[in-house]
Amino acid sequence: MNVLSIFDGISVARVALDLAHIQVKNYYASEIEKNAISISKKNYPTIVRFGSVIDLCANMITEPIDLLIGGSPCQDLSIAKKKRKGLEGERSGLFWEFVRVLKEVKPKYFLLENVRMKKEHMDVISQQVSEVYPECSNGSLFGIEPILINSAKLSAQNRNRLY
Repeated sequence: MNVLSIFDGISVARVALDLAHIQVKNYYASEIEKNAISISKKNYPTIVRFGSVIDLCANMITEPIDLLIGGSPCQDLSIAKKKRKGLEGERSGLFWEFVRVLKEVKPKYFLLENVRMKKEHMDVISQQVSEVYPECSNGSLFGIEPILINSAKLSAQNRNRLY
């Protein structure tokens, strides 16, 4: 499987794939946080790293992508923040880069993760992703709508996340 992880962090998506015994042929990552990159490099030195998602272009990737995975920054979407700017915010606005990469790369599968948010933002995200994969929208069996999972089911954190 060829994987592109944007907003990769410390490459926990790669850890999850390994734990699920999913063989990864190529793992490409986009991340800018130096400490996260350092940890990722120590654990997975063969990852092909691209830096900022803003600079990422589909022609930089040498293989067709099977799985695109990412979770754009949540600070402007989180219900924990009172004066949030939503998808127009500087950080959470990076969601539009996920959409751009999704359109350019057109992977077989994708997984987008983010915090619980206002319905209006959730609807915009679902609409944007459905436009890339229209065959999965409009009431089909596999419509593109998020599901809510509390991280407490898998970790020590009690946080609701949309997938």
